[in-house]
Amino acid sequence: MFSRIRPWYGTVGRCLGLLALLVLRLLWLRAYPLNSDEPQHAHVAWSIGQGDLPYRDVFDNHGPLFSAIYAPLMHAMGPRSDILEWLRLAVVPWYLLALVATWCLARRLYSRGIADASVVLVGLTHAFFIKMGEFRTDDLWTALWLCALATAVHARGRASRWALVGLLLGAALSVSQKTLPLSCVALLAAACVWAIPWRKDRRALLKGGSALLAGCLVVPGAFALYLATQHDLGPAWYDLVAYNLSATGRAAHADHRLVYAMLAVAVAMATTTWLRRVDPGDAPTHWRLFLGIHGLLFASFIWLVWPLPTAQDFLPVIPTIFVSLIGLVGLFGRSAAWPRSRAAALVAMLGAVELVLLIEQAPPWRDTLAYKEGQLRTVLACTSPDDTVMDAKSGAIFRPRPYHTVLESIALQRFERGLKAEDIVPALVAHRTMTVIVDRLPPATRAFIAQNYLSGTANVFMAGKQLVGRDFDVTLAGTYTVTDGASEVAVVIDGRPAASRWQLSEGHHSLDTLSHGALDLVWSPAWRGGWRPVVTPGSFPPHLNASLGAP
Repeated sequence: MFSRIRPWYGTVGRCLGLLALLVLRLLWLRAYPLNSDEPQHAHVAWSIGQGDLPYRDVFDNHGPLFSAIYAPLMHAMGPRSDILEWLRLAVVPWYLLALVATWCLARRLYSRGIADASVVLVGLTHAFFIKMGEFRTDDLWTALWLCALATAVHARGRASRWALVGLLLGAALSVSQKTLPLSCVALLAAACVWAIPWRKDRRALLKGGSALLAGCLVVPGAFALYLATQHDLGPAWYDLVAYNLSATGRAAHADHRLVYAMLAVAVAMATTTWLRRVDPGDAPTHWRLFLGIHGLLFASFIWLVWPLPTAQDFLPVIPTIFVSLIGLVGLFGRSAAWPRSRAAALVAMLGAVELVLLIEQAPPWRDTLAYKEGQLRTVLACTSPDDTVMDAKSGAIFRPRPYHTVLESIALQRFERGLKAEDIVPALVAHRTMTVIVDRLPPATRAFIAQNYLSGTANVFMAGKQLVGRDFDVTLAGTYTVTDGASEVAVVIDGRPAASRWQLSEGHHSLDTLSHGALDLVWSPAWRGGWRPVVTPGSFPPHLNASLGAP
């Protein structure tokens, strides 16, 4: 059916179609919500651009290639509040490259019509469109994996092309460790599909496999050598392996793993039985079956086995699943009396439905980056490059964190189940961290923030407290300004001459007069930078209360 779509428009038409998807990509640049992974990746890239080492100087539980690519861009652009918009623009090429690789894959195995339909429907799929537009490692990971598949389909036994496939896979592994389970599932699918041909041509298998393995080692080997020379292999092992495999206390679902094992065995048996009736030299049929099996097994692996499934984990197989389904419908539709115009109309209708759903869930006129830009603008105005800012996952981007590990799902689960002590507060005190972006923080840290910080402009918390009564304690030594919320107020502290700005040490202090009414003690650089307290101490902004809970 879809194969009946006549490619009358040729290369120019396809370029225009790709241009249309690019325009949509740009229209939605600020429309979908900010994911917490985006500032984390931006912070790592920024740190590398400033001369820091990944893993030793800044925490990163992802491969180094993605951050290394964007480090020069971050260094060139410098600190700016709208950096995330530019970074989202900078990952658009991976979206386009993934679509081009999808087209090459579908064209080699089916037809131009099915390839065109696949690009349209994959490009507008909500999960693929949104996640491939975020500034995240999965964009490059997906593009590299699809390019490796497209190259493998065209390899035709040539060792040089299999070496290129290995080079792409090694680059994908240097972006994300999820390449390992993805590749293992691919090997399982390949074993199911090519079990019989491999027995008959072991020499070709050995030649291609050796070239593939050699190519796989190039990029990871280069990074390992560099990290070794910088004495960064130990921290890299912790961030990439030990941390990601650390126990979270979450119950393991053995029944899910059993179901997956039974599914894999059933797929393998059915595939082997069916392929006995297929010509071993029919490469397209084998590759079609491989794509379908790999997509099914990997998606099932994420659903059933993967500890923390997320939408981005499915990105590499969304295009292959679409290609398989559209190709299957196209093959069965050959016998039907479907004119080309009707098939093209169906693709257009499905694409329109996807576009409507996209508009409904992420309206392009909605600006979801404005809030984060306001936070960054406040942080940049009130802090210096050497000031630490505490946040869950490097939300301040251009400022160092006092706490090495990011607070994502693994860390939060370990805090919650008592597998890791809440040691954030000592880090805040030791680094004299005066600025906090409250998000995903454990209870003890939230309680400390409520007692020693004030919320204000852009919901950024700054060191300070409301002066209630004559006595107060300072936990974070530094320069403070006394204010009534609108202007500075001169007061007498510890019997010293009246002033509005004070260098206060850690410990107990006394305020000699409260004749000015309710007063706030605010970290002076924040006050001079334009930050103003807007809520009382001990409380969190209304939009955070539901998710964080005030201590």
